[in-house]
Amino acid sequence: MNQQPLLSVENLKQYFPVSRRFTVKAVNGVSFNIFPGETYGLVGESGSGKTTIGRSVIRLYDPTEGRILFNGKDITGRLDADTRGMLRKDMQMIFQDPMASLNPRKKVEDIIGEGLDIHKRYTSRLDRAEQVGEMLKKVGLSPEHAARYPHQFSGGQRQRVGIARALIMQPKLIIADECISALDVSIQAQVVNLMKDIQEETGCAYLFIAHDLSMVKYISDRIGVLHLGYMVEAGTKEEIFSNPIHPYTKSLLSAIPHPNPEVEKRRKSVSYDYASSGINYAEGTEHSVGGTHTVLGTDAEVEKWRTQ
Repeated sequence: MNQQPLLSVENLKQYFPVSRRFTVKAVNGVSFNIFPGETYGLVGESGSGKTTIGRSVIRLYDPTEGRILFNGKDITGRLDADTRGMLRKDMQMIFQDPMASLNPRKKVEDIIGEGLDIHKRYTSRLDRAEQVGEMLKKVGLSPEHAARYPHQFSGGQRQRVGIARALIMQPKLIIADECISALDVSIQAQVVNLMKDIQEETGCAYLFIAHDLSMVKYISDRIGVLHLGYMVEAGTKEEIFSNPIHPYTKSLLSAIPHPNPEVEKRRKSVSYDYASSGINYAEGTEHSVGGTHTVLGTDAEVEKWRTQ
């Protein structure tokens, strides 16, 4: 791609001190770019650092090390008023649990309209109500729902409210943190299709965090595979799914169930245990294996994985 990245994460480290002797190293030197209008998927098991990266990028956490560039501005250190205002308007987050992230004491119109209130993005109360109503229609709800409270909605409807709250500011980047994992499978498809439609209409980019690989393959343009805070493999979805190199990626892909029962009977999952694998992520370096496809490992390890 010739265009400039919308988001550039360089060697991000996020550590959490637990005591004087022990520190949780949640993210270890992760780097990736997201370009305007594309969807970048982050996959990995629970505890791999996916959500921590999302929260660090939107500056809910202060990064321990590394650099984050968004919209051409460095948002890593202390933010001045202009940069903070730009960040809050142009980057939004959809959270995993729609009930926990929506204020139960506020009506939907006030939850969605809160960003408009803070940034003074309406001319009158009528204009505000119209913007909220239009956004509710865009996410498949009715403007009449604006007067309801979160507990009066189903899980899928609450997640649509969360999407509407993120979209009302017309952001350039939306961080979707496991935003479909708490929903029924049929509702998951509806929400992901809604996100794709909105992306086509508005041109926004997504950082799509999930552990459902089939859904990540459906929505993402490029994918990064995380394990124990390290980016072990990254590339386009075709490169990752058609030609996985790292043993952890192969293990993840082998665990995807197949809809054909005859094929599913013969499917064998590949086990991967980091402790007994003899691999040390800290000693590995990023190797390019064609196109945008990169793998973390030593020279000998990557050569062995490619020939297996």
